[in-house]
Amino acid sequence: MRIVERYLIRNFLWAFLYCLMLFLVLFVIIDGFNRLDDFIRHAASFEIILTYYYYLFPSILVQIVPISALVSILFGLGMLNKHNEIVVLNTSGISAFHILSPYIFIGILISFAIFLINETAVPQYTMTSSAIMDGLILKGKKNFDERALKNVTLYGQEKRIFFAREFEVATQTFYDIIVIEDKQGQTVKSKLTAKKAQYENNLWVFYDAMKYEMNPRGDVVGAPVFSARLELRLPDRPEDFINEASQVEFMNAKRLKAYIHNLKGSSQKLIRKLWVDFHRRIAFPFSSLVVILIGAPLAIRRERGSVMRGLGTSFIIVLLYYGIDSICLALGRGGFIAPFLSAWCGNLFFGLVGLYLIFKTT
Repeated sequence: MRIVERYLIRNFLWAFLYCLMLFLVLFVIIDGFNRLDDFIRHAASFEIILTYYYYLFPSILVQIVPISALVSILFGLGMLNKHNEIVVLNTSGISAFHILSPYIFIGILISFAIFLINETAVPQYTMTSSAIMDGLILKGKKNFDERALKNVTLYGQEKRIFFAREFEVATQTFYDIIVIEDKQGQTVKSKLTAKKAQYENNLWVFYDAMKYEMNPRGDVVGAPVFSARLELRLPDRPEDFINEASQVEFMNAKRLKAYIHNLKGSSQKLIRKLWVDFHRRIAFPFSSLVVILIGAPLAIRRERGSVMRGLGTSFIIVLLYYGIDSICLALGRGGFIAPFLSAWCGNLFFGLVGLYLIFKTT
């Protein structure tokens, strides 16, 4: 690596680390003020609050990296332009492409690093931070094992789907639980609702339960059967709900893919939504590379006023990038475009825009 490349990379990394720290502190301050009422109302200790944000850190990091990369590259190249260092490099025989290539290389490294963090730390740490907020802070539990999980879903064995508003881990108690049993061919066979359910001696015990039998069209057949206490022996266990692989929002791409394959025969709408989420988990980390491809050629221009113009243009393009990306994801979940294309459309389109700007600049 030449001295010039080391100089460019060092300047970028210093600005990048500074932006990460700045946006991290701003995120924590804003989020802290938003949750201040909850912290005070439930008398959360400072230690628990710090623990909560410690486990939330990987999730915050992957969100602020793209904007930090954009600001860093605009600032770094803007300062080089301001001190006429770009002119000096060009007159020394170093082309604009060679000036930009270290930044592109760093963008690729950052993207793969964020992908690895998303696959390893983010799922488990996010689940833990959510459990701390719901159990230790909002409910005032004294022990982490007493935590409660909200809005849990399990696609269990024998084509059963479990929904519960809340699951208390220590007591293995579910509140407002619904169990749907599917037939072959994606039709509902029966539906069971209960105010509370517990797992005792390898049996599921449902309290104030109501069971409905359904015909292939989804209509209720006969009168629903009420039971004050209903015992059922089902192969699914509460431990399956605790496992991160049973909660889609806490899965990495590898677990999510295996989870989707286990749902063969379930609703196609659900499968399509999960495939969009799977491809999104892979595509999102590369947004850092995309914003660098867009920002770098705009920031390197040497015309008068080009720095501010490049800054404004970059932010407009990035806003368009996130807007179009959100629209494509919605279209993918709605079945209008393929899941792969919905997740990668923004990256591919604006990546090509960035490459065009680089080609035009060089």
